[in-house]
Amino acid sequence: MIAFSDVHVPRYLALLERSIRDYSGKKIDLVLMAGDLVERSNVPNLKLLLETLYKYIEVRKIVSVFGNEEYRELENEFRARYPEITWLNDEYTVTEAEGKCLSIVGSRGSLVKPTSWQRKNIPNIEEEYKRKPYIIRELINEARKECENVIYLSHYAPTWRTLIGERRQIWPYLGDPRIEKVLLEEGVKIAIHGHVHRGRVSFAKIGDLTIFNVALPARGKVTQINLDT
Repeated sequence: MIAFSDVHVPRYLALLERSIRDYSGKKIDLVLMAGDLVERSNVPNLKLLLETLYKYIEVRKIVSVFGNEEYRELENEFRARYPEITWLNDEYTVTEAEGKCLSIVGSRGSLVKPTSWQRKNIPNIEEEYKRKPYIIRELINEARKECENVIYLSHYAPTWRTLIGERRQIWPYLGDPRIEKVLLEEGVKIAIHGHVHRGRVSFAKIGDLTIFNVALPARGKVTQINLDT
């Protein structure tokens, strides 16, 4: 299983290609994408990302969440144009990877503080973020009824722990540690996020939970994740 985010096609497409070459000729059960795949919601440009993947690897399933660069009003266009991707927006899907059943709960995630742009342009965004931990908890519980192994996939960080490297004053606009509390209480073992371009911490281990920042600008490559992490 590999994961990445923040390709911002075309900005980091060459970086993705250099990285994915390392997997050339391999069959990958599951590719998880944590949002901000294209720049400024340019829907046609996502084709370039998929072509890059298919050029080097054989992919059984791709699951993605939307980032802030995939604009809300264009979500349906992304879904319609790229049906080979399972898009999750406060939803879950059940699949298999490495011979294991997986429930993937996907969301943009939550911020402690909406950005000024969000306050101006997204109605009721503060209330949405206030409710998000409850929504995620419900989704985890529903997903677990179908498959015990739950992965949380989001664009925004569900913790402070992977934000080291970013300026401390902007952390509330990058993620929400209330989600970390939910994940720990619900016994989730793997969480994956993007959005944090300057994060120096590639993953954080908290008890049985491992949280990965898979933002391509931060990691410099796609992230391989072992389900036995």
